Amino acid sequence: MNDKLTFPLVIHANPTKLERFLSLFLIAFIFLPFSYGVFTAQGFYCLSLPFGFFGMLTFNHFTDYKFTTLKIIQKNKFICFTENEVEIWEDEESVLYNWNDLENIKINIIAFNGKWKDEDGKYHGIENYISFAFQGVTHKYLFYIDTSKEFNFLWDYFEKIILPKLYLSKRIKDESIIIPLLDYTELQKFKAKYNINRYTDFIYFN
Repeated sequence: MNDKLTFPLVIHANPTKLERFLSLFLIAFIFLPFSYGVFTAQGFYCLSLPFGFFGMLTFNHFTDYKFTTLKIIQKNKFICFTENEVEIWEDEESVLYNWNDLENIKINIIAFNGKWKDEDGKYHGIENYISFAFQGVTHKYLFYIDTSKEFNFLWDYFEKIILPKLYLSKRIKDESIIIPLLDYTELQKFKAKYNINRYTDFIYFN
């Protein structure tokens, strides 16, 4: 894999039935004794609350944080962008998607970890995604960008290597009906003339 173009996938895994059952059991273990201790004024039973929360944190850790709203950055699943393909890596095995075989491509590359979103907060780097249809099936992959250097490198790679080829056979839908008639060089001039951000948040292809 090319490290410069390889990024961890972001996946929020769903808990299994057993994990759901254990989580309900743990919640009952916390709140039933605590409620009993409150109503009977027996402080010993109230200790279930701090011990229970510690148990929930531990349980959540060992179930890969399935019981939080966090979108988890994967350690063994990656997406890799190359000139000709999108590669999905999992446990050293990969699935390759040739750009020319994809339809309805949507690319959203807007953030690295710590990038300012507005005055109230920052991005976490997990907001980036690519989606596409392959053989009638839609795939969507969220991925994590850690630094501004990685972010800028990926943008430049898309702009200079990947997009020029895609513009030859695909049609951008979200900016102007004029754009599909332009080749890549003319497109950049068009964007500059009308002050269109060359790093558009959403780039759509048919």
